[in-house]
Amino acid sequence: MTDTDYSCDSSLIPVLTANKAFILGYINENFGIYDKGECIIFDDFTMDTKFVDFQFKVKSSAIKILTAKADINLKFIFEYLSFLGLSSNEHKRHYISEIEPMQILLPEYHKQSQVSNILSGIDEKIKNELGVHKLLIKQKQYLLANLFI
Repeated sequence: MTDTDYSCDSSLIPVLTANKAFILGYINENFGIYDKGECIIFDDFTMDTKFVDFQFKVKSSAIKILTAKADINLKFIFEYLSFLGLSSNEHKRHYISEIEPMQILLPEYHKQSQVSNILSGIDEKIKNELGVHKLLIKQKQYLLANLFI
């Protein structure tokens, strides 16, 4: 497989990269696949984070795959990192020098889970509302097209 030999079939395994595209494409392979459950994808150069709960393959040395220790809610950690608004204009690796040494005071696991569940519910609501928004835009375009025929 070459670097650009990816499918558009989203039923296959996504190939992730550390840039704004995030998903380069999809492959039908069974080796080198991350299938250990939830993780945070951390872009070592831009400090961008993504919460991932699906199998994937990595196509970037700048990606760090972060997992949680026992009694740590990974979604809570993701939301915390998102809240910090990490970013960088420097093209350097940040994880080892700046992120890994961070110390975070965490509430008890059940509180982490409560916060995580509430924020996940809000994310789901936003996703649904964006879907409705797209449908309304399509409906408006259809009506305008038929209005001016």
